[in-house]
Amino acid sequence: MPQASRGSRGAGPLRPSGKPLSYKVLALKYRPTSFDEVVGQTNVTRTLRNALERGKVGHAFLLSGARGVGKTTTARILAKALNCATAPGPTASPCSTRTDEDRATACDSCREIADGKSLDVQEIDGASNTGVDSIRELREMTRYSPARDRFKIWIIDEVHQISGAAFNALLKTLEEPPPRVKFIFATTEYHKIPETILSRCQQYDFRMIPARELQTHLRKVADEEKIRVSDAALALVARAAEGSVRDSLSLFDQVLAFTGDEVPDADVAGLLGLVDRELLHRASKAVVEGDSLAMLDLVESLADYGADYRNFVRELLLHLREILLVKLAPAESPLLHGVLPEELERLRALAGALSEEDLLRGLDLLTRAEGELRSASDPRVALDLVLLKLVQMRRLLPFAELVARVERLLGGAPAAGLPAPRPASSRTPALFDAPAARPSPPAPSRPARREDQLVAPPPPPAPARPGSGEALLATMIGLCHSRPSLAAPLRAATARLEGDNLLVEVPPDFVALGTMHADEYHDLARRAAGKNLHLKFAVGGGAATDDPPAPSSPEEERRQKLRGEVEKEPAVQEALDLFDGRVVDVREAKASGEDS
Repeated sequence: MPQASRGSRGAGPLRPSGKPLSYKVLALKYRPTSFDEVVGQTNVTRTLRNALERGKVGHAFLLSGARGVGKTTTARILAKALNCATAPGPTASPCSTRTDEDRATACDSCREIADGKSLDVQEIDGASNTGVDSIRELREMTRYSPARDRFKIWIIDEVHQISGAAFNALLKTLEEPPPRVKFIFATTEYHKIPETILSRCQQYDFRMIPARELQTHLRKVADEEKIRVSDAALALVARAAEGSVRDSLSLFDQVLAFTGDEVPDADVAGLLGLVDRELLHRASKAVVEGDSLAMLDLVESLADYGADYRNFVRELLLHLREILLVKLAPAESPLLHGVLPEELERLRALAGALSEEDLLRGLDLLTRAEGELRSASDPRVALDLVLLKLVQMRRLLPFAELVARVERLLGGAPAAGLPAPRPASSRTPALFDAPAARPSPPAPSRPARREDQLVAPPPPPAPARPGSGEALLATMIGLCHSRPSLAAPLRAATARLEGDNLLVEVPPDFVALGTMHADEYHDLARRAAGKNLHLKFAVGGGAATDDPPAPSSPEEERRQKLRGEVEKEPAVQEALDLFDGRVVDVREAKASGEDS
């Protein structure tokens, strides 16, 4: 390349043809110059346009929002609207200066504001002018009339960095400024602005731009620049920009510098440091299949790929969010506008295989893991642990399903695995046997498979005419669907019908329960038989009796009394009903000072 001549040093480096380089980055070339060109801030621009058209313009404005969403750009457009010379007063449509043709027809005020050379519109960096002296100088300048334009305007960027004393020095001027002075403040940290300043400004909040709107804007830029790029590649750039228009154009500029006028999809993800979508689908597929080994293979692929682990966790978090949106939102919902059409069918398959609870648990786990990876001594091991937890969490059952299963097992007739009633004995058992001879109901067998637990309770049987004693007993058990604790002694009992007398033989452990609920058992027998029956209990081979059996000793009498009092407690009754349990023994708490 030939060297620049002495007289052309100020023009910068030269092309081989001798012309200076004049490339303008996309973020500056496509910077909006009118309210209509501002991307994604309709609420703000519409309010400002209406105020200008109706002549109701305030003296101080505060524009707040994230980086690159149009705050400073809107401040410049507002300054042009206030001082544009093509209209007799403030106008909502100032001169546009984006192209050379626009600049040729624009007024001097709009051209100078666009170039940053206007005497009456001053842009101040708050980070460089934080002290009281700078604000005092500004205050002195407000006393003078504009040199040429209608208003003297100060645009203070990053105004939150001004010191507290400087803010205090500005208060009086801000509250009662001269008639031809306007202030426009811009900040990314709204919460740092003193309340006294906020109360004196009109406040406008700038939102983050959705990825779909950024993609549309990038498509317009690509078409105007005659760049061949797919929608999928633009969607990746838009997502990487995280809601910032300026960042999206800067990233697109970076991609174009690498690829030229034709952008291959494969180069975009690698250049921007994004995770390949196939890796995300491999991760979600491993979660669906519960394949821990596939997850470990995925981490190995990430290591070979050179991907940043925290970035992968963030991308997987967004991936699970997309699956959740596809699962919950209807096809025409605006929530799905950010999902690529070619990805939609694959996400629908994953959404059908994962429950809402699975996805919520996964999102919560990845949200916490993203922060923990910052301080992890070995990020790869930490990522292994997080992804394996993600796989294992699918094996957890939702709480509502557990409750439903418990209700199915406890309600109605005996569920699968519970013992059937014993056949009637040929002899009448004794009223009281020795404790060692007490029969105990067989332990319920554990179901071999989880599906066996899903036994729905049969509906309560209709009252039947007296038949056999065992048939009446089974009917009584079915009528206990709302009180499983009443069914417990009946399941371990045998019955024999003798005319209008129903003899029920129960184990000694259920003596107290039968005594407490004698009236309820008589009602169950009446409903089961369809007529009044005389219910008699026999325990352990003794003679049948209508009355509670007499205790064998004062100690036994005291224990039965305590058991009866305990079983009347609401909490105990609720526990017995929930778990189909029984009170086996009651012990008095030991005296104070001893273990209870």
